[in-house]
Amino acid sequence: MKLSMAIIEHWIRRYHPVSTIVDDGPTILAVRLFTYAKAPNPQYLYVGRNRDFFEHSQSDEVLLVHKKSVISLNTHELEDVFDALMDAFAFYQNWELKMLSALQTNNPEQTIIDACKDIFGPMFFTTTSLQVPAFSRQYPVGSVNQNWDDFWNYGALSPDSLQHMQTGQYLRKSSQVWECEIFYEEKVDNYPYSMLISQVNAFHTMTGHLTIISNEPFQEYHRHLAIYLRQALCLAAPKKETDDLGTVAHSLLQDFLLGQNQNSSSYNTFYQLLGWNPEMHFVIIILKQGNGGLEVYRYHVSALQNYCPEALFFIHPASGQIQEREIICCMPVETPTITDSGNYAGPDVPERILKIADMLHLTCHCSYSFPGIEHVQQQYMQARTCLNFGKRHYYNCALRDLASLNSPPDYRRLALHPALDRILKYDRQKNTSFYHILKVYLRCERDRVLTAQKLFMHKNTLVYRIKKASAIFALNLDDPYEREYLMLSFRCLESEQNVET
Repeated sequence: MKLSMAIIEHWIRRYHPVSTIVDDGPTILAVRLFTYAKAPNPQYLYVGRNRDFFEHSQSDEVLLVHKKSVISLNTHELEDVFDALMDAFAFYQNWELKMLSALQTNNPEQTIIDACKDIFGPMFFTTTSLQVPAFSRQYPVGSVNQNWDDFWNYGALSPDSLQHMQTGQYLRKSSQVWECEIFYEEKVDNYPYSMLISQVNAFHTMTGHLTIISNEPFQEYHRHLAIYLRQALCLAAPKKETDDLGTVAHSLLQDFLLGQNQNSSSYNTFYQLLGWNPEMHFVIIILKQGNGGLEVYRYHVSALQNYCPEALFFIHPASGQIQEREIICCMPVETPTITDSGNYAGPDVPERILKIADMLHLTCHCSYSFPGIEHVQQQYMQARTCLNFGKRHYYNCALRDLASLNSPPDYRRLALHPALDRILKYDRQKNTSFYHILKVYLRCERDRVLTAQKLFMHKNTLVYRIKKASAIFALNLDDPYEREYLMLSFRCLESEQNVET
């Protein structure tokens, strides 16, 4: 969760902040101590003393800087401020997790409201029929205003309450993607300010409104926090009763997984529908929950799509079983470089999807990444292998497929250690011989003297090159699994592709 300078300013108000805030929105990913050794990252909030930022200053007052926004604090206790900022990120991250957990409850709107009791004032949720199924229960009758008393007593908004809200003075509408509106109800003596947040489902249908009321004007940090509140609220919106396979892109992807419509015309259509291109790398991910029903999976798909909008998600019968479901994800990833390891520690799967999967208590099973979608069926089989063996990354079970005599040749080729192709490419570009050195070294069972003799190389030179290759390609040659995987990959690659080394 990203914070804004307004949220930070409110959190550290005990230090009597003096602020010049230019940035208008939650864009701060983390907090760092300021240093000239590294270029500032626009996603970080930097904290330091005045003299750290300004060379000729002698002041020890603490400054918080994010882009062009600055907050000056009336304190010299840098460590205390830094700890307070870390507490802020932890607090709001926990708040977001509580709201996301609402997706698995019978009354998610009530769970969301309960999660906000320490952040906002009284809140209530109304359906499109003006029923109030959820509200802040710590505010009893007589503690807020007449509107509150009405829905507490009757479970719905009264005509008078609705009229008060509709005739209130319009104050502000948020310009953020997740919008909210702020009103002032002139006919209400106590708690006259209202923030109205609309709940919209995945099909852009209005399903209800969340109203936050306050006895004083809303501050900027309230509006920024409302962005995340509305995200959770919309994820909890009711869904239709049938599976959401819906689009042509979903249908094509499902065909590809089953080995159907695998032709250039279908591939090009798929790329055009999603704005993707054949040069992009993709992974297939299976997300699973042991006791997840269809409605729970719909909530999960909404949450996943919100956090990873560039990916394609849909609910799929597991191995053809109608009663057992799983979520299939086709996700574009960064094109790996020749120095990326590509194993379980590699960059193939974005961390954010693993993080949201853990939040939603979904097991995550990831294939290797390959360019284009021509290999999507084999990647789906890789993800299923991970699921069958309870592994998150295909690297940890690929050796089984590679060693199996029953695996088709094209499937075995895609199961090779992902570092091999990158080592070959590196050798071609840099005019090195790491591929041959590693192959001989492993075949000699890491005997340095024997390897050096076979390569006509000094032992010290061999040791240097082995260490360099291990560092460049993130290989752990002390791991028996890694060594066996590499050795079998060398043999398969040479026998099937006739690689000349």
